[in-house]
Amino acid sequence: MKKLLLTIIIGTAFSACIKEAAQKEFDPKFVVEGVIENGAVPVVKVMHNIPTNFIIDEEQLEALIVRWATVKVSGAGEEEVLTLTRNDKVFPYLFYVGNSLKGKAGQKYKLEVKYNNDVLLSETEIPLYKPAIKNISYEWIDPERAQPVVNIDNANPEANYLLFTKLQTQHEFYATTPRGIRAIDRAGKEFTVSLMRTRSIQDTMNSSRYYKKGDEIAIKVSNVSATSYSLWSAVSQQGLALSFLNYSSDFSGNIEGNGINGVGIWYGANSSVDKLIIK
Repeated sequence: MKKLLLTIIIGTAFSACIKEAAQKEFDPKFVVEGVIENGAVPVVKVMHNIPTNFIIDEEQLEALIVRWATVKVSGAGEEEVLTLTRNDKVFPYLFYVGNSLKGKAGQKYKLEVKYNNDVLLSETEIPLYKPAIKNISYEWIDPERAQPVVNIDNANPEANYLLFTKLQTQHEFYATTPRGIRAIDRAGKEFTVSLMRTRSIQDTMNSSRYYKKGDEIAIKVSNVSATSYSLWSAVSQQGLALSFLNYSSDFSGNIEGNGINGVGIWYGANSSVDKLIIK
């Protein structure tokens, strides 16, 4: 009964979306966004997309989450079917998480998402090189707004960096601006980047791109493969603020479908994390 109800809700949402975005030739798809980090379990989010700038209410938004998929990750001689987990403090509220399988640097990992008789597939790798954060600090933009600054050791010219931040009160990292940097594009043995805050879908009470006094911030620098970096760059160039909802028709990612329209990113990362307090 729950499955039937969900299908009806999704169908209604899709119908409304298609009418609203008919001129943009909206194409409903399954959207997969997953990551496996060195030393961590895989996390995979599966949703339906919506047209860019389309507004739906909270009930319709939750209905876009795909609950009854079978999500499997395999690699490095291991295999695991991920467990559906709920956390109302992040979005999507329901996502798939591993338990025993943890990513290993230098290994490749396959992702398989089954929904009824349809299958979505992808493969990625976790780079061997772990970024070295030399130090972190912050700079005041004005008396009320501060901006984190991270200094990265540029020892590996083949590294491809993605940058993330989160408040201590948040449960997951969010890509910051700039989203990523290639080591080869930065001269010298180290470089410094100022990070602007990216709002999450639930961050409706704070529209600031900066931080304030008393904020405790975690900064994550991830090294990803050249392929994964290119995928994230494509997302950034399209200005997709909510990447797993409004992928445009110009972006496909590295998700391959078998009888099902799929789009998104499955990537591996080797990351370093450091923390600071705005004082």
